[in-house]
Amino acid sequence: MRVHPLLIACALLLAGCGGPNILIPPTDDFGANASITWDRSPDAVVFRIEIVGGGREAEFAARDDIAPCTVYGDNRVVWTNELSAFNEQVLFDQVGDDAIRVFIETLTVVDQLFSYPARADLQLPSSIVPVYEQITINVSGGSFQSDAFSGWPADYYERILDRCRTISQTPVLFEPSAGWFSVVEVPYDLQTPAYPWETAAAGIRLSELAASGERRWVTDPLSRVLWNLVRTSPPDVQLVEDNRAFQISFEVPRVTRYSPPPP
Repeated sequence: MRVHPLLIACALLLAGCGGPNILIPPTDDFGANASITWDRSPDAVVFRIEIVGGGREAEFAARDDIAPCTVYGDNRVVWTNELSAFNEQVLFDQVGDDAIRVFIETLTVVDQLFSYPARADLQLPSSIVPVYEQITINVSGGSFQSDAFSGWPADYYERILDRCRTISQTPVLFEPSAGWFSVVEVPYDLQTPAYPWETAAAGIRLSELAASGERRWVTDPLSRVLWNLVRTSPPDVQLVEDNRAFQISFEVPRVTRYSPPPP
């Protein structure tokens, strides 16, 4: 019988730390286990905690979604901080290998993550597509998922999310130098925040961009302006050009969940 390499790594962690029930504080004193390895590509997701389901990934507004916390292969940690309604900070840091290894060890030994395999695909059929919390981890040549159907203890999701958000001790506010801009034409809504779009000043005609159905790669300073607008506005915020309204999206590769890679 072939044993999954990820489970081997977990077994080594448990054996080296005195058993599954020992409570070890998530600090660098824990000792980073060199047997924990990961894909070093900046596109690789080493760890992600998020809310999925409900068919949202097919919606235009989902293009702006950022997982609450993600660890990428190049050691970047990207996470969100909700300041208030429709006011979201995006923070990041590039941490050392030991910080990531200690985090993974803590998930294994303290939080017993691998005791909760995902069960969303084992639920009875329903006309309602569920929305649920999910955790993904890709280390040591293996992949593992856990979700809210797996019997987590109370506050488990919040505890893991807090651990991820505190891997870094020196967070930096993220502002993109470039990203993918896209729009879709929508009916004008008096109840929705709307801003005039000056085509000549911006250098992009929204009606043409919407008609193309494509994304446009834009750079600083417009990238920072669009990013700020999206992160501090309701998801249905509109730009108005020639009395026509457009819903907008601004995606950043390796930050927003569904972004294409850079050109």
